[in-house]
Amino acid sequence: MANAIHQSELILNMNSRLFLNSLEGVTEEQATERISDHNNPLIWLATHTVWARYNMSMLLGKPAEHNPYDGKFDNFRPYDAAEDYPSLAEVNAEWQKATALLAEALQSASEAHLAADCPIKSPIGDFTNAGTFAFLVQHESYDIGQMAFLKKYLTKEAMKY
Repeated sequence: MANAIHQSELILNMNSRLFLNSLEGVTEEQATERISDHNNPLIWLATHTVWARYNMSMLLGKPAEHNPYDGKFDNFRPYDAAEDYPSLAEVNAEWQKATALLAEALQSASEAHLAADCPIKSPIGDFTNAGTFAFLVQHESYDIGQMAFLKKYLTKEAMKY
């Protein structure tokens, strides 16, 4: 593994567990509940997080053969109640696939690839692939934090580390 992303891997390993813990005990009905008209429900956040994890692998040079959520979040598209979202079991299964692919991508990413200029400019100011990847790791953590908040709101049970 490239040294430039070792610390990110540690966070991603923890996020792999926290994502699943954030969904534990949540029902399908609860997953679609919104706390207001301008907030996304848990199922949207979970699906978005899986989609983004697949994209993280692509950024590292190991794209998925198929990201089942391609197009679902284009142009920062928010939740749409008329749209079909996967079940929690489907999201869990895709999370496992995206996590395995990301583990492979982390192992095969080279220092040269990580140091190269990234076509996507992240807001952290480091415009290399490694910098954009670090931003995406932070973004994933932020999403999982929102999921944990909603789990506690919906189930009265906190996410466990």
